[in-house]
Amino acid sequence: MNDLKPEAPSELSADSEPGLVSIVIPNWNGKHFLTGCLDSLLSQTYKQLEIIVVDNGSKDGSVEFLAEHYASVKVPRFSVNTGFSVAVNRGIKESRGEFIALINNDTVVDRAWVEELVKAMALHPEAGSLGCKMLAYDDHSLLDGVGDGYRRGGLPGRIGHREKDIGLFDSGRYILGACGGAALYRRSLLLDIGLFDEDYFAYLEDVDLGLRAQSAGYKCFYVPTAVIYHLGCGTTGSGYSPLVVRLSSQNNFNTIVKNIPMPLLVKFLPHIFFWQAYYFAVVIVRGGQVLPWLQGDWRRQAITQDAQEASRHK
Repeated sequence: MNDLKPEAPSELSADSEPGLVSIVIPNWNGKHFLTGCLDSLLSQTYKQLEIIVVDNGSKDGSVEFLAEHYASVKVPRFSVNTGFSVAVNRGIKESRGEFIALINNDTVVDRAWVEELVKAMALHPEAGSLGCKMLAYDDHSLLDGVGDGYRRGGLPGRIGHREKDIGLFDSGRYILGACGGAALYRRSLLLDIGLFDEDYFAYLEDVDLGLRAQSAGYKCFYVPTAVIYHLGCGTTGSGYSPLVVRLSSQNNFNTIVKNIPMPLLVKFLPHIFFWQAYYFAVVIVRGGQVLPWLQGDWRRQAITQDAQEASRHK
């Protein structure tokens, strides 16, 4: 059984199969989602696919279910829940595709989803990644989002989240980055800028990657004809659960420190204070999750102190 032992590749290989799309799906106790997700992938109009489900120590029989019903799916496994970034990085390293797609296990994709994205990669050689139209799993008239945005105050957000799909996002456009729950990346991009930051257990790792890609000169293009249906927080719970609040608070600060150059940080400091205070107020009013927010805040300060201490010893 694959676990935390160093059996997985330590680096991403530059060798790939032209035209192959490797689809990486992280899974933690998501057996009840897998049939809908995998059946929609197996019925894709684009057939040059490799499907990789990275299991994060599931205890619900996910691995056995996959072995019995989806023998063609590759299943790297961890013995414990390593989080989103570690899991998808494992899948990416074990992939063979020229293109690498990420989707969440709580999604169902339109039959032409992969085909539309591959077409867009050919049309936009300047793009290192592509986003798509994500609709709510339980209400196809409602947008889950069309990609990641980032305010000057250092607060990320999903473009179009919870808006009615009334045609405002029916045209392609450049965006900051693709949501990690439904994205297509060029292998060459990830070879250049690196994989997902594994300090991000979950949440905002896609925003961090998008900012790094933009800094390296890569574009991200939104493809409205590539459609996916997403439940959202299917594994970790609601957007104001203690886990989500703690990780979002921690990673929000990490993203600012990592990606905003000092001149911009000074220039937009008032905006940063405003939007961070706004987020804290939303956490209190809507979720009442003050302690998880403070725990995330304490953890992000500890990470910053660790980084500063490490830099002094270089």
